[in-house]
Amino acid sequence: MVPIIRMFKKRVRNLNDVIPTDVLFFVDDGLLVVQEKSYKVSSAYLLCSYNIMSKILLDADLIMEHNKSEAFHLTRARHPPNPVIDLSSVGGPVLTPKPIWQYLGFYFDRKLNFHYHTHYYATKSMSILNAMRLLGNSSRGILPLQKRLLYRTCILPIALYGFQLWFFKGAPTVTNLNELKKMQRRAVLWITGAFRMSPTEGIEAIAGLVPIHLHLRKLNGRHHLRYASLSLSHAVNSLLDHAHATWHISKPHLTSPQNREQTSKVPLRTSMNALTKFNSVSTLTTPSFPPA
Repeated sequence: MVPIIRMFKKRVRNLNDVIPTDVLFFVDDGLLVVQEKSYKVSSAYLLCSYNIMSKILLDADLIMEHNKSEAFHLTRARHPPNPVIDLSSVGGPVLTPKPIWQYLGFYFDRKLNFHYHTHYYATKSMSILNAMRLLGNSSRGILPLQKRLLYRTCILPIALYGFQLWFFKGAPTVTNLNELKKMQRRAVLWITGAFRMSPTEGIEAIAGLVPIHLHLRKLNGRHHLRYASLSLSHAVNSLLDHAHATWHISKPHLTSPQNREQTSKVPLRTSMNALTKFNSVSTLTTPSFPPA
């Protein structure tokens, strides 16, 4: 799809008016993004971009399925309008924007607070947890250590899918965290077999589970460390602007390719000792589960 994207950008630049349209493709799933303050202007830009993309695909003997097209408006307004987009000029239907937009497993709402996304995956995790109750309870079945292992490997990754979208500095996270705390409390009650009135912090400590907000902070820190170790030619850096893609050039990460090239002549034992020391400082350890 790279030649099609290049041809689209070339045709957009040749227009009399500048159209601020970004194009993303995931295999055969395309996305047109326009940022404007007016719904009327953004809808006109989207319609023009859609028309250009449709002609490019038609010239390349590719078919655009208009009946699968969707529209979605993002806004911070309290009671925003939701205007339709008419694609009848290119042989498509009249698109009515949806309140929730699903893309690659992520659920976007109009205000981008991701309450629906967190609620969906928390509910899905609790459904899996209810099914796992058949494996054992407080008196028979699998051991508490095995229940904890099932929760951490099968349920927790599903509940925290896409948390980077809403868990960052300055973001309102209270509602999303409350959804995840309810899910983890139900899991802890199943693991330990404790009473429902038991305090959450206490039974989490008995089960050997980190509180959900601290676990998210640990995963978020690891995510940043992983990004700092990427090379400048990585695909992730190509999606960012110059300021964000080059913020770690002045002081590269310890495991970045720049430092690996500089320390290539150093004995292996020295570099491994430095790496071990770094990981021991940056990793939050999980308390061990008491024996059954």
